[in-house]
Amino acid sequence: MNINCSLWQENSLSVKRFAFAKFSEVPGECFLLFTIILFMFLVSLTGNALITFAICTSPALHTPMYFFLANLSLLEIGYTCSVIPKMLQSLVSEDRGISREGCATQMFFFSFFGITECCLLAAMAFDRCIAICAPLHYATRMSHGVCAHLAIVSWGMGCIVGLGQTNFIFSLNFCGPCEID
Repeated sequence: MNINCSLWQENSLSVKRFAFAKFSEVPGECFLLFTIILFMFLVSLTGNALITFAICTSPALHTPMYFFLANLSLLEIGYTCSVIPKMLQSLVSEDRGISREGCATQMFFFSFFGITECCLLAAMAFDRCIAICAPLHYATRMSHGVCAHLAIVSWGMGCIVGLGQTNFIFSLNFCGPCEID
């Protein structure tokens, strides 16, 4: 498939728009793939929303472990929402491209949620380590304030590193090919 990459800036040969390659040339295959991905996306959103709702509404679940699980569910919602809607749109539309700014925005949120998830998993590992190694001191060492600080640091690290990576990558000039598999 030949993609027209005539959207380059004339003086710096920088790509202004990226084009996604087709998944398949078979007409029904893209619709089937769209349906499967949409179904999995909706199941993921529903499951994570129900987990978050259950943890927030049940006082018995207001413990550090469930606090981190609710954060993890929120991150998973953001992580899937940063990529899947554009993929679904590209599957059913003839416009299979994304602007440079749109790509940078999508990359920031993808990096932000992914890095935050890694940091939050490390905080969860720390929580479990304290619960196993010092069970009698667990309540004082893992107070609500400590859990909130660990979550804030996780979200902050994701934001800082995601912004830095995106800024660094998109400060470079891209010069063809502008088709992304």
